[in-house]
Amino acid sequence: MGALEQDREKIAQLARSSDAQKLRELLEQQSGQVRQAAQQAAAGDPSQLMEIMGQLMHSKEGAALVDRIGAQAKQAGLG
Repeated sequence: MGALEQDREKIAQLARSSDAQKLRELLEQQSGQVRQAAQQAAAGDPSQLMEIMGQLMHSKEGAALVDRIGAQAKQAGLG
């Protein structure tokens, strides 16, 4: 398995983690517009997604989840 395939698998595992699931749930609770914001970001306009992430990072639970996911990514060799 190549390095790129290994990284993809690590990312997929991280995305399936309980912290990632909690983060998705928190994002959906804060704003039902997450999917639309992600689509706009993919099309080149990240402003709405950045606003949602800013709101998330200002919450204690959201900031803790993002920190844990970041630590897990580093541990997996992704950061």
